[in-house]
Amino acid sequence: MSKRLFLMFFCLASAWHAQAALIYGTFRNAFSSDRVGVIVPHYYIDGKSDTYRRELNFKMEFSFEFNLTEPQLVFLEFNEERLPLFLSPNDTLELRADAFKFPLVAQFSGKAGANNVLLQTYLQENLQDFDEFNNVRFKIGQWWATVEVPMNQMMEALSPGPFRDSMDHRKLAATTLLDEFNTQNPNALSSDFRAFLSAEITYYWAYHLLVYGHVFGNIHRVDAPFFDFLYDAPTQHPMIGSEWYRQYLLALMARQQSKSDKTDRFWAGQYERSGTLLEGKPLAFFRSEMINIAFSIELYREILPLFNDFMQNNRVPGYDEKVADLYQKFAKVSPGTPAPLFSGLDVNGKNTTLAQFKGKVVYLNFWASWCGACIKKMEYLDAYAPDLSAKGIEIINVSIDENPENWKEALTARAFAGYNMLASAGKPQNIAKVYGVEAIPQYFIIDAKGAFADKARGNQPADIRSKLLEFAH
Repeated sequence: MSKRLFLMFFCLASAWHAQAALIYGTFRNAFSSDRVGVIVPHYYIDGKSDTYRRELNFKMEFSFEFNLTEPQLVFLEFNEERLPLFLSPNDTLELRADAFKFPLVAQFSGKAGANNVLLQTYLQENLQDFDEFNNVRFKIGQWWATVEVPMNQMMEALSPGPFRDSMDHRKLAATTLLDEFNTQNPNALSSDFRAFLSAEITYYWAYHLLVYGHVFGNIHRVDAPFFDFLYDAPTQHPMIGSEWYRQYLLALMARQQSKSDKTDRFWAGQYERSGTLLEGKPLAFFRSEMINIAFSIELYREILPLFNDFMQNNRVPGYDEKVADLYQKFAKVSPGTPAPLFSGLDVNGKNTTLAQFKGKVVYLNFWASWCGACIKKMEYLDAYAPDLSAKGIEIINVSIDENPENWKEALTARAFAGYNMLASAGKPQNIAKVYGVEAIPQYFIIDAKGAFADKARGNQPADIRSKLLEFAH
């Protein structure tokens, strides 16, 4: 494994070339202390995003140079507002804006100027909310699709014919906008941008038709011919920098898997299926994303063989880093790995250690007084506590509260069953950090030998109870 990782990073350095892109410009009616930023999301490649921030100089000027590996959108920030911009590797873009009118009004020039003039017109005519937390979510199999609120309202209101007509009209209008701009400004648009915007138009259309057909199929009586649009949305496309193309791939594969007879291997099944439908960057993206999601929901046994396959057979080295980083994080808590020992004082001042529970199954729960979902889950599990205790299962609740008083007040109000500890009580040891806990609610099952055990496939308290009882003597 270590040899493979060494070779991976060698490949990253030698074969995965990023090129610099440059954004610079000025703001009118601004102050030299005002901060400007650029967000460069490349999480779809390596699981990360870059953010650059600095203050305007005394001439109200700014300049950012950063690396890009794909033609894609980046975001310019000013006064908590964001402006989407399109850039390719080796592009330059000059922007002039007024602090009072940003981001609604901006002037563009430079190599990428014409591309962004058209992009802003397109986005004004086709409004998009780039904050996914504002969107409505729907499940396709075990994968969550997101839909913006106005689009969701239209999906709920329209029957298949009118909805298809509406989406076709939007697609035609956007394509016409691109064609007319290109005709009126010959050679002004880059080939990268034409390919990018064409992909955005096509896959925005196809993604929403697909979600509509799957989610609202029974409500609106969608018949099989509705899905003929799939013939006009190729599964393989070179513009991996298009968010809508990536979302379409994820939705399409999730739907196919959910309709198959292998729903118990939801992520692994899609990983395997993609090998016959995709190649190159789309295949590397999709397979790395399947590993990413499966690791994040802790389906270790399902995904570890695929991780090994990916690291051995992936032909696009830039995507290796995303799955390698996840492996290093989650391998520490995978089933069969010894759980890290810890010690500290419980809420009654009694020293408590993990070692004292050797020979018993431990439910190690991380929570906080401000986490409503955590408290609700703990209240449900409290009802099972006598049954679990009778089977020799111990509950340890570890709070990540920074203020001990808030923790103690929450315990006084609810008196949760089991041992109650504070993550930071054993300073300098922080139990949450030792276990890599970055979000709550989070839990681990530790078997009688002191090793991590498989978690429940479902996340409901009843599912957890059933899984705990499986390990009990």
